[in-house]
Amino acid sequence: MMPNHSEASDRRAVPGRTACLEHARSLLIVSFCLILAAVGGCFPALKGGGGSTGDPVLAVVDGKAITAEDFRYSLQIAHRREDLSSAGELSLSEYVQKLIDDTLIIEEARRMGLDRSPEVRKAVDAFILRESVVKLYADEVSGKVSVSDDDVMNYYKKNYESFTLGIIETDSKEEAEEVLKQLDEGADFRDLARKYSTSGTGSNGGDIVLRRGSMPPHMGEAVAALDPGGVSDVIMAGGKYYVVKLYGRTEAPEGELPGIRRQVEKAVRKQKEKIRADEYLEVLRRRSSIKVDRELLSAIATGKDDEDAGKWAESEDVVAEVDGSVLTAGEFVTMAETYKGRPKEYVLNSWIDRKVVDHEALRRNYLNDPDFKKRVERYEDQLLKRTFIDKVIVPRIKVTEEILREYYSEHLKEFSKPDRFRIQQITVGSLDEAREISESLNDGADFSWLARKRSTDGAGPKGGDAGWLVLEELPGPARRMVLEMEPGEISPVFEVGSSYRIIRLLAKAEGEPMRFEDVRDAVLKAYFRDELKRRMDLVVSKLREDARIEVYWEAVRSIEKEIGKR
Repeated sequence: MMPNHSEASDRRAVPGRTACLEHARSLLIVSFCLILAAVGGCFPALKGGGGSTGDPVLAVVDGKAITAEDFRYSLQIAHRREDLSSAGELSLSEYVQKLIDDTLIIEEARRMGLDRSPEVRKAVDAFILRESVVKLYADEVSGKVSVSDDDVMNYYKKNYESFTLGIIETDSKEEAEEVLKQLDEGADFRDLARKYSTSGTGSNGGDIVLRRGSMPPHMGEAVAALDPGGVSDVIMAGGKYYVVKLYGRTEAPEGELPGIRRQVEKAVRKQKEKIRADEYLEVLRRRSSIKVDRELLSAIATGKDDEDAGKWAESEDVVAEVDGSVLTAGEFVTMAETYKGRPKEYVLNSWIDRKVVDHEALRRNYLNDPDFKKRVERYEDQLLKRTFIDKVIVPRIKVTEEILREYYSEHLKEFSKPDRFRIQQITVGSLDEAREISESLNDGADFSWLARKRSTDGAGPKGGDAGWLVLEELPGPARRMVLEMEPGEISPVFEVGSSYRIIRLLAKAEGEPMRFEDVRDAVLKAYFRDELKRRMDLVVSKLREDARIEVYWEAVRSIEKEIGKR
């Protein structure tokens, strides 16, 4: 039985936030990155907005229009790139047919009520939240940050200033303090570095040249405060202890800035966004009603090794509340397990920061924005297509051992080892020499003798015998040749890098089928892929029979011309 604790309310300010300042700062950025990485999540921005006035209609399926913007969007998703240069290689007319097929499937899913299923609604709501956080970050953080030339120059001068240092690294604070004591008594820094330093620079007296930006922040600050000849106090970094001596400093060379300007601008923007994100999180916290039961928080046991943690995992007692959203003790224990031993305050503040951001993002009602709403609709469409496949098509696919063995027998070539080719080769450095050797071979010269005498590659001493090779091991030009050659035939001269080569095909060996037991997983994947496509084609064919479809080919051809010019 979990103990009941009276709720102690802490409004607006929550102690212990220093421990998770960096996490709080990065919360919005992390949320932003998560959505970009999500499969079927945040899609590339589209120019002009889908379905806007004047957007050409390419086809109509049962009254639902497929526009030019839908077409461009689909191509961008397929190519995962902003430019569509490679799309010109596609049959765009066929691609329009694919969009029609997708539309038929999506609308069928809606008719079946799949759009109202709990898992779909939950996924769509989660997408709306994540996209709202992305938009909030753009509005309140990245959109409010600018980087000036002065910002770039100041950052460059500070972080690309270099220092000539002596560094003594020790494993304990006591050793580092002993070093300082001996330095105060007049000992030579380099002698002490050779005696005490555990780093690789100890053998040369600890001498090293470092940029300020490459040092841990607290070490960089300590070094920057030194005058030439000065020695730092003990500095702790990464579990080690350091004593640093400054021999000299060199200003950042202005001539190098143009070559790394974009890198510096990116670093400055990241730094300024960090500051802005910190400030904005503080604003959101002040606006929010935050309650924390600190007595309960103190009592909760966390960690896999704690015997009481398992008991707390089922508790519904409320640890914290943010504007109506609650965190139970059980949820807190689960969160704590993912934070690898972080302090309770860190875990708590992580949840609070996430909730104040989520609430503000949803409060903005970004769904009122037409472009935002269109992104959500497109996400839901893709989700419905996947759901239809999972719930309607996949359950119809029958898989038995007998079926897999039959598929294996019918597609034996796909599950065979690759064909092999035994070749001889002669490689030389010039085209004229290669042509001369080719003429000699055509006149009946012995290939092996010429390879030993003239070839510059590793097979030369063996008469050019390169052994048995699979197609992928041959240079590009030779792959097509060996497929067309018969054993005993000699190829024309071809170029390989900066050399020239002639090959002779000695023998061919077809790849032997691999045992079913060894390739069963590959057979299952291949069969499932083919069967899924076959059944999808059947469903789409049936849907097309009952659908009213009209394609505006003139509009399609105009899109083809547009993409063809890119």
